[in-house]
Amino acid sequence: MTVTAYALRRLLHAIPTILGVTMLGFAIVHLAPGDPVQFVAFGAAGMTPEQDAELRHAYGLDQPLPLQYLNWLGDVCRLDFGRSFITHEPVLHMIGDRLPATLVLTVTALAIATSAGIAFGMLAALRPGGFVDGLVRALAVAGTAIPTFWLGLAAIVLFAVQLRLLPSGGILTLGLRGPHPLDLARHLVLPACVLALGGLATVSRFVRAEALDVAGQDFVRTARAKGLSEAYIARVHVARAALLPVATLVGGAMPQLFGGAVVVETVFSWPGMGRLSYDAALQRDY
Repeated sequence: MTVTAYALRRLLHAIPTILGVTMLGFAIVHLAPGDPVQFVAFGAAGMTPEQDAELRHAYGLDQPLPLQYLNWLGDVCRLDFGRSFITHEPVLHMIGDRLPATLVLTVTALAIATSAGIAFGMLAALRPGGFVDGLVRALAVAGTAIPTFWLGLAAIVLFAVQLRLLPSGGILTLGLRGPHPLDLARHLVLPACVLALGGLATVSRFVRAEALDVAGQDFVRTARAKGLSEAYIARVHVARAALLPVATLVGGAMPQLFGGAVVVETVFSWPGMGRLSYDAALQRDY
């Protein structure tokens, strides 16, 4: 089978999965309590049933749910995401405004998680059972067990409120205009580190296990028998073999970071896709 035929086959197999995901997501959102009409009309005095029906017809909410799904899917295939029920802005324009902020946050968090995780994992594998190894294992447990929202709030209290070292939220200081890389970096530190902790724990634990496994291989024992230094063996032989599978791990981490960005962006008032999704869910903005 050629590469082109294999790729086409995989793409054809992906179509039912994509349709299933869109159906499930569409159904969950629309079956949740409340609807946009109730949110828009909240507080409107004297709204008649006729006006309510007219508003639902304008939004297409008076149609059966399967027909709403088909209309929505057809619009999405044409890259027409419609307009927000609350702000009346084009949804694609809103995504374009918020996506860069989320990409900055997630890419920075991925870089922190990967680089620090590799460093901690290798240090722990060099002396298993030592102080650094115990610290890395404790960090791995903490990164997996501590809820992201609690860690974010604790970071704000410590570094922004008590120590006053970093901003408590936002992406730029109020009143600043134009590009300010240093100010952006100060606002990025806390949310990026909080978002990176889970990935850092996973990468460090994975690298430690891989490095310990490679260190017991025959070619490593042969390198020691030749009289090579432990630093050279760790850098050239162990690290190269242990870090190859990390690429697969890092590639699968991006969707998790995007999911975690919903909580982190909400806690730190970061104006990205996560905060936009959270606000849309509260406002029933389909």
